Amino acid sequence: MQLHPPSRVRSPLPAWPLELGLSQALHVREERLTTRADACRLLYASDIHLRTDRSDRLCAQVLDAARASSPDAVLLGGDLADQRPELSKLSALVRKLCDLAPVMAIGGNHDRRLGMDLVRTAVEQGGGGWIHDSVARGTHGRRVIEVSGPEAVRHAETKADVRVLCAHSPRIWKTSRHAGYDLVLAGHLHGCQLVGWEYRDRLFPGALLYPYCFLSHRRGATRLVVSRGVSDLLPIRWRCPREVVLCHV
Repeated sequence: MQLHPPSRVRSPLPAWPLELGLSQALHVREERLTTRADACRLLYASDIHLRTDRSDRLCAQVLDAARASSPDAVLLGGDLADQRPELSKLSALVRKLCDLAPVMAIGGNHDRRLGMDLVRTAVEQGGGGWIHDSVARGTHGRRVIEVSGPEAVRHAETKADVRVLCAHSPRIWKTSRHAGYDLVLAGHLHGCQLVGWEYRDRLFPGALLYPYCFLSHRRGATRLVVSRGVSDLLPIRWRCPREVVLCHV
């Protein structure tokens, strides 16, 4: 498949650059890899970090963003839950998202700490698909869309029209950028939460410590998109809105 030159369309950023707590709605950032009218809309939500006393608000915000985005599929990009009692809330969130579109999920470092099998079970009990170590294929119109998890990275050997890698840590870019994907999705860094300036799509000063602290980056035909994430352990941000990313592919 030939993709048009990528362009970024961003919904308006919050008027006030400082965010304390979880009071503001999630920013929906749009990334367009194609201008075709029948583009597949993939909503990527990472770093939800469900914890006691905030899970209900976070789940409501993710659902509101999903309803406003009208996605063709929802991809949950890891660090979904931090505490075992919140896994039932994760299942309920996935169940409600499945009413809007198919849901596929992977795990992150916090999920591994909690227990990857527990998180996988919660996702599957909600009706979602677990693709951390597998590949999901579906159709959108006449096109075949393939979505791989981070432990299923392989070079393009299929006839899929669009190949997407749904990952958590953007460090995977080092190995995946040569693997024939059209789109690589990641989160994990939260944009480093405090942003002083942006240069060549990198967020600073965080990029001084983390070289993949991008918003978006491209190598050849492969595009990397890094989400700033849904929530944080320390709920304070400056010029770094909590977000989900709607990708048009």
